Amino acid sequence: MKYTRLNLNHYRTNLLLLGLSLTVACSSNSEETGETDTPKTYGTIQLSGEETGNIGSSLQVGHIAIGRSDLTGHAKTIILTDNNTKIDENGPIPSDLKNNFIIIGLDLGEASTSSASRSLSMNITVDGTEYKHACASPNFGSFTDCGSDYRIDFDKKEVLFSETTVINTKTDAVLTMNGTIKWD
Repeated sequence: MKYTRLNLNHYRTNLLLLGLSLTVACSSNSEETGETDTPKTYGTIQLSGEETGNIGSSLQVGHIAIGRSDLTGHAKTIILTDNNTKIDENGPIPSDLKNNFIIIGLDLGEASTSSASRSLSMNITVDGTEYKHACASPNFGSFTDCGSDYRIDFDKKEVLFSETTVINTKTDAVLTMNGTIKWD
């Protein structure tokens, strides 16, 4: 459990570092679906960049939570995880601590009251090594710009990653993300 808390604190810290002091109506509605025997796939994110030799070239999304301001601090957020990382009332719980991913996305759209209206914070763990990435649009501080075609459409129930760029928070290596994640 401590491991999960540390990862979640990383995402909270990244969102706070982006200077997102917002006045957005809070909602703790979760759209995490009930568990079934067959893992559900919400979509695949294709990765390209210099770190793909270490982390792989795709992320298959198996769990999703929408608007969990109780976990992220903002209602306009989405949490994406792999098939082995369920999301419960306490947040993402990886069953494989050495191999997992957690992505937290924010898209304030027209409700933005700060300099960054969209952001991503991502932790990919491979063989026990963590690769932490982030972006903000427009770029904020040392974060790279996510790109104009990254967005969360809460009405259409989809996340679009189109040439979305994130930067490794330790090494400055850039990853590019492509794919569409949809939920019911």
